[in-house]
Amino acid sequence: MRLTCPSCGAVHSAEAWTNDGQARQCLLLVAELPTEVSRRAVPYIAMFRPSSGRGLQWSKALRLLAELRQLVMDAQIQWDRRPARPNSAQAWAQAMEQVIQHPPRRLPLTSHGYLHSIAYDLANEADRRQEIRHNEMERAGRLPEQTREHVDTPMEEPLMTLEQMRAIREERMGKNRIPNRER
Repeated sequence: MRLTCPSCGAVHSAEAWTNDGQARQCLLLVAELPTEVSRRAVPYIAMFRPSSGRGLQWSKALRLLAELRQLVMDAQIQWDRRPARPNSAQAWAQAMEQVIQHPPRRLPLTSHGYLHSIAYDLANEADRRQEIRHNEMERAGRLPEQTREHVDTPMEEPLMTLEQMRAIREERMGKNRIPNRER
C-alpha cells in the first residue's frame, strides 16, 4: 500500500513511514488526539510547511504535534491574560477547521498562537452560554441535585444568631438617638 503525505506530497509505502522513528511518533501522536482533532491535524500542520516548497521536517512536525496535543489535552484554556475557560477538544477542532478553511494571509505559520486565540474565543463563548443556561435554571428552580445541595445547605454554625443581631441593632439605635429637646 502506498501512502501520500497531504502535507508535503511525499509518496511512500506504509512500511517506509513506520520505519522512520520520528514519522512513527508523529503518526502515534495524531492517533492519540481526540477524533475530531486528529482528522484536522495533518492539514493544519501542513500550514507550517516552509514557503520554499520543501517538505516539513519530521522533527518539526513531531514538535508541533506534541505542542498541539498538550494544548488540546489541558483541562483549561487561557489566552492573552484573559480568564481561564474549560477546555474541550470540540473547540480545538472547530478552531482548526476555521484556520484550514480561512488561512491567515501570512504562511507558513510559526506558532500555534493564531489557532490558540480562535480556540479560546470558542471556549469563552461556550462557557458564556453554559453560564447563561445555569443562571436560567437557577432562576427557574431547576438546578441539578448536586448543585442544589451545595446552594441550599445551611451553614452548620451561624456566625451570629438573630437575637444577637437584634441586640446589636438596638444598642446602636440607642447611641444614635438624639434626646427630645423642648421646642
